[in-house]
Amino acid sequence: MSTDQAPRPALAGFIAVELAYLAAAHIVGGPPWTVVGMLAFVAPLVTGLRRASLALLVPSLAWLVLFRVTGNRELFFPFAMYVAAYLAVSLAERDTRLGAAGGSFVVATFLGIRVLQRATLQVLAVEFAVAAAILAAVVAARATLRKQPATDAMIVAGASLLAYAGLAL
Repeated sequence: MSTDQAPRPALAGFIAVELAYLAAAHIVGGPPWTVVGMLAFVAPLVTGLRRASLALLVPSLAWLVLFRVTGNRELFFPFAMYVAAYLAVSLAERDTRLGAAGGSFVVATFLGIRVLQRATLQVLAVEFAVAAAILAAVVAARATLRKQPATDAMIVAGASLLAYAGLAL
């Protein structure tokens, strides 16, 4: 077997998970959830295809399930912040600034979608402030805490739960 064939099973598995993730996001949540979910797959392409990376991302679909069960469209915000935190943490492996930029891009995409959904300026301002504060906390936590899968999971889940709490504002 040549070396160029060795990574194919891993790549095939990655693509299968990616397609299943995006299909679920599209079928259950629709285009906004799919667009934000798509951004998450930048990290594994930049940092390498690893199971741990996908294992950290897949729990974001819990927000999709809760959305489906409750019909609460506001759950799009904690989902988007999960993806932003995931991208920030994952890309920070290369460079902290790259992680911050990746997370910021997800937040900007989320806010762009919210503009298209005709959110009021007051709502956008609150979402921006909460998202910026959470992302700053994620970047600071990733820069100061020891790099471990459990730590990354806590950072990402914590960011998402803070976004959920931010819905009360």
